[in-house]
Amino acid sequence: AHGQIAVLSSTVEEKTASAGDRYTGTIVVSNPSAREQVARIYQTDYRFAADGTSHFDEPGTSGRSNAAWITTQMTRVVLAPGADVRVPYSVVIPPGDSLRGTYWSAIMVEGTPSEVASRPEAAPGAPSMAVGSVIRYAVQVATHIQATGSRDVRFESTVASRTESGATVLDLDVINAGERGYRPVMWVEVYDSEGVLRAKARQSRGLLFPGTSLHQHFDLGALVPGVYKTVVFADTGEETVYAKQFAIAY
Repeated sequence: AHGQIAVLSSTVEEKTASAGDRYTGTIVVSNPSAREQVARIYQTDYRFAADGTSHFDEPGTSGRSNAAWITTQMTRVVLAPGADVRVPYSVVIPPGDSLRGTYWSAIMVEGTPSEVASRPEAAPGAPSMAVGSVIRYAVQVATHIQATGSRDVRFESTVASRTESGATVLDLDVINAGERGYRPVMWVEVYDSEGVLRAKARQSRGLLFPGTSLHQHFDLGALVPGVYKTVVFADTGEETVYAKQFAIAY
């Protein structure tokens, strides 16, 4: 048996507000199955890194957690077959002038395994086992304190390589070293020794929180062996675009 649920609303909820403000949101939980399902609602902190790891820590343990500001009106939802249920939540931002940048946490929506409707019959007294699975959604709730908080970008662990087919690629890690979350637009420009642009690639990324990082991969196509001047850009939504220049060899 499975905890078969789905979250139909956005899994990234963000709001720009002021200290002392209150706002509300709604998570839409669906039961696409033909059986009654139960979902558990609870909170965690949330962080992720360029190495692919994600961490769901106890709520309120992160220095930028807003978990204590959030109240969900339900902790358990029973969904009839094919039904949708709206789960309201509210966010109350503490007053004062000490808050800067972005604060966030996660509301978890987790299906609970139902009783196994049928299991293989075993001989009397023989052990039996049933296997189930649980579906879990993390709804990120981010609060931006008006326009406050610095935006900063660091590029690390740059690696230039070729694929088995001979195409050139560039990989690097992007770190939000500031106080405010943003959705970076990334692009790279590759120039040969004569200053001629030989490759360019662009990609938009999801919300990157302060202190978190992502891995960025660029496909650069066919480049002849040589040393190239490479410039990586990150647009965080401010007037200033962050850039780093370095040499790469293929």
